[in-house]
Amino acid sequence: MKEYTSENIRNIALAGHSGSGKTTLTEAILYYLKYTDRLGRVDAGNTVSDYDPEEISRKVSINASLLSLEYKGHKINLLDLPGYRDFVNEIKNGIRVADTVLIVLDAVSGVEVGAEFVWEYAEEYDIPRAFFINKLDKEHADFESVLAGIKEEFGKNAVPLTLPIGKEASFSGVIDLIRMKKVVESREKVSYEPIPEEQKEQAEQWRQVLIEAAAEGDDELTMKYLEDQPLTDEEILRGIKEGMRDRRFVPVLCGSAYNCLGIYPLLDFILNCVPSPLEMPGFVNVEDSSKKVAEYDPQKPFSAYVFKTVSDPYAGRLSFFKVITGEIMADSIVFNVNKNKEEKISHLLSIRGKKQENVHKLSTGDIGAVAKLSATATADTLVAPGNTVKYAPTKLPAYTCQMALVTDSKTAEEKIGMAMHRLTEQDPTLQIWRDHEVRQTIIAGMGDTHLDVALSRLRTFANVEIRMETPRVPYKETITKTAKGQGKYKRQSGGRGQYGDVWLELSPLPRGEGFQFEWKIVGGVIPSKYQPSIEKGIREAMEKGIIAGYPVVDVKAVCYDGSHHSVDSSDIAFKIAGSMAFRNVAQQANPIVLEPIMNLKVIAPESNMGDILGNLSGKRGRILGQELKGNKVIIHAQVPLGEMFEYSRELRSMTQGRGTYEMEFSHYEPVPPQLQEKIIAEAEQRKAQEE
Repeated sequence: MKEYTSENIRNIALAGHSGSGKTTLTEAILYYLKYTDRLGRVDAGNTVSDYDPEEISRKVSINASLLSLEYKGHKINLLDLPGYRDFVNEIKNGIRVADTVLIVLDAVSGVEVGAEFVWEYAEEYDIPRAFFINKLDKEHADFESVLAGIKEEFGKNAVPLTLPIGKEASFSGVIDLIRMKKVVESREKVSYEPIPEEQKEQAEQWRQVLIEAAAEGDDELTMKYLEDQPLTDEEILRGIKEGMRDRRFVPVLCGSAYNCLGIYPLLDFILNCVPSPLEMPGFVNVEDSSKKVAEYDPQKPFSAYVFKTVSDPYAGRLSFFKVITGEIMADSIVFNVNKNKEEKISHLLSIRGKKQENVHKLSTGDIGAVAKLSATATADTLVAPGNTVKYAPTKLPAYTCQMALVTDSKTAEEKIGMAMHRLTEQDPTLQIWRDHEVRQTIIAGMGDTHLDVALSRLRTFANVEIRMETPRVPYKETITKTAKGQGKYKRQSGGRGQYGDVWLELSPLPRGEGFQFEWKIVGGVIPSKYQPSIEKGIREAMEKGIIAGYPVVDVKAVCYDGSHHSVDSSDIAFKIAGSMAFRNVAQQANPIVLEPIMNLKVIAPESNMGDILGNLSGKRGRILGQELKGNKVIIHAQVPLGEMFEYSRELRSMTQGRGTYEMEFSHYEPVPPQLQEKIIAEAEQRKAQEE
């Protein structure tokens, strides 16, 4: 691939709801530009961008795929993004490094939830947007209805650049409103013919809308328009680009990716209307309180943001990055600001799906990859030695779904450990940890599909059998009244014996106070040297629980009496006696089970508020407050963790995927008596199985 200057680079992300046809649109572009000899199909599992085995088997995009293409002396970096919000890491990072987001819509379904999230992410990073209404050849496809839906949902003037010819099964191509011609396209060439007579009036009406929108933000063009002077095609294109940049309107193109219709007008739009990196306001989020963006500047020393990491079976680890300032050369040395370490750039790569091509140089605004960096990970900043700029990581939502990983052997668990590192390195929204309280390995992510894909990859990486199950709740136990009693350990089996005698008073502490131990022995009935052993015995007994095997919290233990033997007493004897005393007394102190309560924040369409409140009420939730923000409602509540393991799926069902939530630990409180009996019974059953 040739080297390209920043002015001739276009970075565009194809995003939208799952199933809207993003990958098929990518295939049509590749086919028309002769990068492929045949059209890849998602159902056939032979597309260029969906090459991961998981993507092929599931027939959905999971990863953000980079496809670097050449067209009319320009380099186009296409980013084909997943549609499922479960893969928000891939979506947000892809949008952040793009210079325009093309939101692909299904002409039958219209604006769906995936498009809404993409719009929000593009707003966050101040990225221009455009739409491609796809699948116009399908039954019930309705171009004008979708156009109206864009304006209604996003509050923006949607201005068509192309119009469909025919409808549903009779859809046969598009009208280019800039050229005012019917587009006749094939893999070999594109040509232009007169607009069909029956659509001339419609085309003229929409062209006037386009010219008015293009002229609105430019004084010179506005004057020409008001004076009824015709605008040239170049002036219209300039006005479209400025209109996108100023967010005055969103351009809309249309076609059928499956039948390769509307592809050349889209390519010309990318060249003529999508801004080059140098025309963008800058790369959003710099870790410097004095500025929010870093301007794209070829004259400054090299800096780049790493937005994606892939473990490639052939090339090893691939780091994908966007050059923000300066340029980078093959066989150069760069500095990783995050890791405080130099890295050697051996081979710079231009990527097209899984195909890699060596390049000598990448300029400001370009996107590429490099293999086998030793320390670099996603969200790191690479710079020329001496440069100190640092880019903030992409802000990603906290996980919303968690499950426990289960294996049948200790050996399998050890193998999983290495695979876990590879997995979380590629996907920061995925977290895996060992929860010692419930003695389970927990995997957490953005939804059921996300965790299911992660499980499949773990199986492949580790080559072991793993399954998922609902995690155990990390319950605690405590006491509710004061009690006193004895723990006496005495053993005589010939020779020196063992003797320890401890009297304890246990009393409850306020929630969150933990454990307090007080020594009130007088007269030396227990030598003070045994105090640490007694406390250790109590702590160990607390870890094992009183009634259900869960750790005991918020207890004060006072050792106030006891006895010792001058020969037989020892540290181990008093440790055991302390443990026995705790168990004996705690049983008399009305022990109960505590459950973790979570702070919950739900953001969803206002129309779903009733269903959400009813659902939370059924989960023993307490509603703390509600607020309206636009057409969304924000609900604050407290809900027991044990009720929340299926909530990701439930909220998605209630809101058609439009609801999101955040959750964090708040406090522990007693479980209802009927639930406590169930928890104790389950604990006894589990203990019997383990024995």
